[in-house]
Amino acid sequence: MGKAKKIKMKTNMRHLTNIFLLTTLMSFNISCGQIKKTETKKETTSKISNKDSIIFKEAPLKLKTIINRIAKINEVQGEHVGFGGSESENYKNFEQLEKTATTGELVLLTNNKNPTVACYASWALADKSYLDLSVIFKKFIIQDRQVETISGCLKSKESISSELYHRYWNSIDDKKKSTDKILIQLDSIVLYSRNPYWLLMTRAMENRVYQEPYKRQIVFLAFNQGNRDAILYLCNWHKAEYADKIKTALVKYLKRTSFKNTGTTDYYKTVEELFKFRDPEIRKLIIAKMKKDRHWEMEKERFKYLLEDNDIYNIDSE
Repeated sequence: MGKAKKIKMKTNMRHLTNIFLLTTLMSFNISCGQIKKTETKKETTSKISNKDSIIFKEAPLKLKTIINRIAKINEVQGEHVGFGGSESENYKNFEQLEKTATTGELVLLTNNKNPTVACYASWALADKSYLDLSVIFKKFIIQDRQVETISGCLKSKESISSELYHRYWNSIDDKKKSTDKILIQLDSIVLYSRNPYWLLMTRAMENRVYQEPYKRQIVFLAFNQGNRDAILYLCNWHKAEYADKIKTALVKYLKRTSFKNTGTTDYYKTVEELFKFRDPEIRKLIIAKMKKDRHWEMEKERFKYLLEDNDIYNIDSE
């Protein structure tokens, strides 16, 4: 074989060797890539599994039985119900929930689709004086969810926000209500809510004397929205400052209100405050209203003394 032929054969062999090595290397890289993808997929699956396990820890199986029992009865029951005042079944379930669940679990349960479960979870948080109770309260006000309640022999349908508020409100000593930080937060939410439940507004106005900017908001509620609780609050604490506006607002309230819808206490307070102005024209308006709206007769004796104190002895003869 010639020298030139031998050199050519060696060169060809080198080319074949290089091609083989390149092919092997490419195969190895592809294989490594597949392995890496598989590992990444496994890692992602592992992360998802870990996430699921976190959710499972936040809503553990230990609570499911209690939650199901509460939801099945589906009433927010007080500690004692019925004529005999026996301990209620759902209150027992609530106590077990309160004892078993962590604070984090209770917060999650305030989002439960069953309003009774959500309400009882909020009660447990109120009992713990949970520092972010106002966040739960605000959410309840926005959602405006209702729940069936029973305490003693009284059954009614109430807003969850009111149930939460009063659970905490009842736990605070009367002397501490004006300064309790959590209660102040709850009351500020009530004052700035669009359509708060009337009893929440009453509580907020009774709990303390407000400084700015809350005072300004109360003035707005009284004179721009005609809110009765805000008007009476100003009667109690700022009457000299707003006397004319209070008089005008109360007269408007008296004229437009059907007191069978608001109750005799509301009727009495409105008339009582208006009599204090000792204005003959207002006196005529009160008499005309009481002749037309006879709901005051549900507590006739109580009103009788108020009328006599203002020299009215027979409303129909006036």
